[in-house]
Amino acid sequence: MKLTPDPSAAKPFTRFWRATGFSPGELLLTPEMQRTLKLVAATPRQGVQYLRPHFMLNLVRETGPGRYDFTLLDEAMDVMVSNGFTPFFEIMGNPSGAFDFEAEGWPERWRDLVADMTRRFVERYGADEVSSWYFESWNEPDLPWWEHGEQAFLDYYDAGAAGLDAAQPGLRIGGPGTARTLSPMFKAFVAHCDTGTNRLTGEPSRLDFISVHEKGVEKSFEDIAPDSLGIVAREGQAIDYLRAHHPRLADLPLINNECDPQVGWWQHHTWRGTAYAAAMITKIIDQHQRLMRDGDTPFDMLFNDNGFMGDWGQRTHFTLFGGRSFSKAQSEHVTDLARIEELRAAPAFSLVKKPALAVMELLAQLGDQWLPLPDLTPDQEGPGAIATRHADGTWAVLCYHSRDQIRLSGPSTITLHLPGTEDDWDVLVLALDDIAPNPFAVWEAGGHPKPPVVPQLIAPSDAIDAMRRSAEPRARFCGRVTGPVALDVEVPLPSVALVLARPADDAVPAPPNPTLARIDGLNGPEMLVNWAGSDMVGLRHDVGVARGVGEPVSVLEAPLLANAYVFSPSEDTEVFVRAVALSGLTSDWIKAEPEAVS
Repeated sequence: MKLTPDPSAAKPFTRFWRATGFSPGELLLTPEMQRTLKLVAATPRQGVQYLRPHFMLNLVRETGPGRYDFTLLDEAMDVMVSNGFTPFFEIMGNPSGAFDFEAEGWPERWRDLVADMTRRFVERYGADEVSSWYFESWNEPDLPWWEHGEQAFLDYYDAGAAGLDAAQPGLRIGGPGTARTLSPMFKAFVAHCDTGTNRLTGEPSRLDFISVHEKGVEKSFEDIAPDSLGIVAREGQAIDYLRAHHPRLADLPLINNECDPQVGWWQHHTWRGTAYAAAMITKIIDQHQRLMRDGDTPFDMLFNDNGFMGDWGQRTHFTLFGGRSFSKAQSEHVTDLARIEELRAAPAFSLVKKPALAVMELLAQLGDQWLPLPDLTPDQEGPGAIATRHADGTWAVLCYHSRDQIRLSGPSTITLHLPGTEDDWDVLVLALDDIAPNPFAVWEAGGHPKPPVVPQLIAPSDAIDAMRRSAEPRARFCGRVTGPVALDVEVPLPSVALVLARPADDAVPAPPNPTLARIDGLNGPEMLVNWAGSDMVGLRHDVGVARGVGEPVSVLEAPLLANAYVFSPSEDTEVFVRAVALSGLTSDWIKAEPEAVS
């Protein structure tokens, strides 16, 4: 299969998929989620930006009529904002169970609650920061998450919008975040926002974006193959409905903020721990760019809802090795604020990165110009590519091989020709596949020690470190090429492979400024080393250790795209980090200094 992107056909491109979610909001108060988010925040070039947790208002306590204690909500929001995330805030929850959404007078009280909360956000984080957020209605009101009927939901939405406007006019708000395609709740909501009036203000109901949830296949304990094209098709039904019945709303941004291959985050499907997940995520993003965004469809954002915590087969960014499970708290949610101190006191645990997060590091390298590839037919044949360029001329082409069949495998090669590369170019090829040992395969080969709840079978430190080393994208090629650049890129089914190419540059990268924190791991102390992120495409980092004099020895199998790494230390070792440019040139090793305690 030959692939030659045409620079003359380039179109503007934005990284519209940098978002994730989880439930419930009180997980933000746990050490497990706080460490998870610190590591997700290390995705380079802000590869994951938006966070969308459920039930955040359940963290608010009513202290008297019209009076609330926002302390726990403040703490949870601080975790997101301090790590550089932008909240996608669902106005969801019921402080102390104080609201009866079917009684008289509650909409005014809800408006006042939202206004007080929003003023607090503005005072705490600043008007500019809060203006960058998205505010959204209650999650999936067409499912039992909302129990009060259509009219109560419309009143609730109006009250929330009125509360936002009372605190700071113009903040973005939208919905309905419905789970069923063109459900009665979806139709009632858009009709109200098109022709109705806000019951509290008497003005037209305000709507800044429309959100839906479309996924690849219903939940099942069987490994049913996802239908990736079905996601796009059902989103298209929403667009067609709006154009036919509510054309005034048809140009509003459409957001799918739970676009997962399979419903049911907690059900175990082994492919979630393999390159199948990475390839599927890439294909779904490519399909949305080709079939939705490359036209007149106002598709705005795509969420892979991988922010949960759990096991290999669950929909998570990490495998959690530790002493407690969160499955019930997220799938059968009941807020119990009396357990907050219990949630804060985690038993020892360790995290191992999964392909669902590693692929976000590769996607983060893509450029701001997209080049259509009309000769490719990935939806029929499997191999595909997202071809992009950066403003400085750097090529970033993410090749993938994905089929909507879990049990298929096989080799494939894309022959990639990059036009305009006649001189010397630095080329880097990074890959995620199931050919080289991935963390799941390393775990399985090591006797599959059971995470997360059987202590006598937990993985030893060296096994966890082996899994971590194998979790990173592997360098298949790093070197200088005399153009024109032409590469045979292997894309076995399933896999992704990123090709970066930049005009030859002998500049040595700037050294990092790493910091070091000792954290409690499953089997004893671990080291979390991190450094400031950079917008430099293809910049990686190496982590090494040394005792006294002598050159540091790398603890990695290949340099990292991520801006943080966790590993188990040997005694009396010092930790060092060096930057690695796309060319392979390195900075000096810089010793990681202890992280300042605030």
